[in-house]
Amino acid sequence: MTALPGRCTTGLHPGSMSNNEATPGSASSRDHAFERAQAAYLDRCAPGHRTRRVRWSGGTTQIIELGEGPPLLLLHGGLGEAIQWANILPALARKHRVMAVDRPGHGLADPFDYGEVDLLACARRFLGELLDAEGLASVPIVAASMGGLWSLDFALTHPQRVPRLVLTGAPAGVTRTLPLQMRLGTLPVLKTLVRSMMRQPTRDSTRAFWKQLLVAHPERLSDDLVDLLTESQRRNAPSWFTLIDRAFDVRGMKKGLLLTGRWKDLPVPTTLVWGERDAWGGPALGEAIASMNPRVRMVRIPDAGHAVWMDAPELVVEAIEGALSGEEFVHSLTARRASPS
Repeated sequence: MTALPGRCTTGLHPGSMSNNEATPGSASSRDHAFERAQAAYLDRCAPGHRTRRVRWSGGTTQIIELGEGPPLLLLHGGLGEAIQWANILPALARKHRVMAVDRPGHGLADPFDYGEVDLLACARRFLGELLDAEGLASVPIVAASMGGLWSLDFALTHPQRVPRLVLTGAPAGVTRTLPLQMRLGTLPVLKTLVRSMMRQPTRDSTRAFWKQLLVAHPERLSDDLVDLLTESQRRNAPSWFTLIDRAFDVRGMKKGLLLTGRWKDLPVPTTLVWGERDAWGGPALGEAIASMNPRVRMVRIPDAGHAVWMDAPELVVEAIEGALSGEEFVHSLTARRASPS
C-alpha cells in the first residue's frame, strides 16, 4: 500500500471579470483572504506546491501544482474546487507533475454563468484550451463526479488527448437519479429557501453536506479544510446555481447529459474507483459499465463515499497508480478496509 506523507484529511457572465483594487469586504479582498487560507492549508498538506493562473476563452482559472514528473491532470466535481485533492497530492507527486485545476465558477476560478451554455461543449472547450495553454498534446486525467462527466465526454471526442482516464466516485451522467438532498434544491417550492441557505454556509452546514452526500467519515475532515470549502461555497454559490439549473431538473440529471450507451464506444483505457457507500450511486452501476467495455475496469473501495479519496486515500492512490501504469490490480485491493486518518 502506498503511504501518504503529510495526510490532511461571485452579476455573472461567461468569462473573466475585472479584479479591481481590493477594498475591505470587496470580492477582491475576500479572494485574497481565501488565497492566504488556501496557501496555509497547502503548506501543511502539500509542501512545495505551486499555484498559478491560466487563461482560457471563458476567463481565467487556478492550477495547483506539485511534483516534477510526467503531467497528470486532476479535475474536481460539481460544487467543488481543486483544493479538495490536497490530501493525495504529495503521494501522486512522487511520480507525476500533478496539476489540480479549478473548473469555471469554482474554487478561485473566475465566476461563470452556465445558464445559456451547452455544458458538454463548454467542457470540451475548457479542457482543450487548458491543455493547449499548458503545451500538452495529451495528459492522463483523474476526475470526480461532474469532472468525470466532463473528462469522459472529452475522452470520447478527443481520445488522442487522453491516454488514460481514472474516475473517482460515481461520474455524473451514469444515472438520472439524484440523492434526495440535491433533488430538494430543484423543487420550485423549496429552491428559494435552499439557495438562501447555501449563500450563507457555516462550518457546521458544510460538514453536514459532506456527511450527507460526499464522505463516509466526515469526522476526518480537518477544520481548516472545512473552512476553505465553506468560503468557496460563499464565493461561488451564484455560479453553482447556474450549473445546477443547467444540469438538473426535478426528475434528476437532465437526459441530454446521460452517458447511457456512450460507454461502449469509449476508446480510452478507463478505471472506475468507486466507494461502496457512494450516495450518488452504488458500485453495481460501475460494474455494469465495466461489463459493456473491455477497456473499462472497476475497483471497489470499502467504507468510502463519493469523494472516495477523502475516505480511503492510500487505496485510491494505489488504484490510480495501477491504472496509470497499466498494471493489473491485485484482488485484495477491494477486500482491504479503508484506513482511518
